[in-house]
Amino acid sequence: MRIAGVVYVAYFVLSVTAVAVRSVPLQVIATGVYFVLAVLLYRLFAPANPRVAIALLPLALLGCVTQGLGQAQANADLLRAALVPFGIFLVILGYLVARSRSAPAALGVLLVIAGIAWPVAVIPITPTWFAAVAVVLGLVAEGALALWLLARRPGPAEA
Repeated sequence: MRIAGVVYVAYFVLSVTAVAVRSVPLQVIATGVYFVLAVLLYRLFAPANPRVAIALLPLALLGCVTQGLGQAQANADLLRAALVPFGIFLVILGYLVARSRSAPAALGVLLVIAGIAWPVAVIPITPTWFAAVAVVLGLVAEGALALWLLARRPGPAEA
């Protein structure tokens, strides 16, 4: 399902461009693209554990709506709050990736670690350096997943 990799790259490009040109509408569009990505990731990894996977979609929706509102209102508190459902989303996604037969388990572990870092980073007593570590972990984990999705060979059911 390389389309998920392409959508991931589109999300990254839109997000970086939106920040670079300071475009709130483009930021909100990028957030919408992330929800589309979440649906694609759900479809791809749900077979690893369908009961657990169903939690991905409401978490992604909650994170995207919260982030979109935070972007539209320039509300830093809402933007930080969005990291909690996004972090839980990454933990569950990482579990599903690690359990899947098609993806490297290490990639799932990396996603879980990044997912744990996001909610911890928003705790008020967390040192500011940890937020930077959380950002790097998130970029590395999601970037690695995007690259893997682009580079992997489709299985017999996908060909």
